[in-house]
Formats: sequence, structure tokens, C-alpha cells
Amino acid sequence: MIALRVGERLKELRGGQTQADFAQRLGLSQAQYNRYETGKRLAPDRVIEAVAQRCGLAPQEVVWGTRPAPAPPTPAPPGQVGQAVASLLALLDQESLEDLYYFLKRKTEEMAKRRHLEVRQAQEALEIIKRQAG
Repeated sequence: MIALRVGERLKELRGGQTQADFAQRLGLSQAQYNRYETGKRLAPDRVIEAVAQRCGLAPQEVVWGTRPAPAPPTPAPPGQVGQAVASLLALLDQESLEDLYYFLKRKTEEMAKRRHLEVRQAQEALEIIKRQAG
């Protein structure tokens, strides 16, 4: 039953590609991949991880699907947000600014996998923080 569920997800994630093309990109034969997609065999972790990497997902999202995105919060006016962030930055010492920089850098890299359109803005803001951190 689990093999069938995983197989359905593999087929969904493959999209319009042929099994042969998708399998080749994963380093598998078409016959081997077909057994996973049809649920005849449960795809091993290495295959799930390869599909996840190829599709920009977490391995658990390959198996179970993605969670629906939560409703976005009502944003504060941009001027208010900028002032609040500037006030916070003014309170931080050098070490805290560096910690904030590395934390935001890691989060930006994670975000890049999922939201290519928003990354540029986040990276520009990150560079401003980096310059302030010294």
C-alpha cells in the first residue's frame, strides 16, 4: 500500500517527462524506475532523496506531498517594517549582527530552493545587513 502511494507521487512529480528520461536523470534504468512508480517495489531512500533533490522538495514531501501554504499574515506597512528592523539592528552588538547575518544567509539559501522569485530581494537585504555587520 505504501509502495503504491509512493509510486503515485513519483508519477505525479515526473510530470510530462517519460519514465526513461526521468529514470536516466535519477541514474536508474527505466525498468527499475517503472517498478517503483507502479508500486511493485517500494522506492529506497536513495531514490526518494534523488527525486527530492531533482524536484526541489524535502524527501517527506516526495512521499506525502506538500502541505498547503498557510494564509499569509496581513503585512504591516513597509515603512513600519523597515523602521522596526532598523531599530532592532541598532540594538545589536557586532557578534549578534554576525549571528543574524549567518542565520539569514542559511534561511535565504533554503528559501532559494522553493521561491526563486523572492530570493533576489532577500539577498539584497542580506547584503545590507552584511555591510552593517562589518
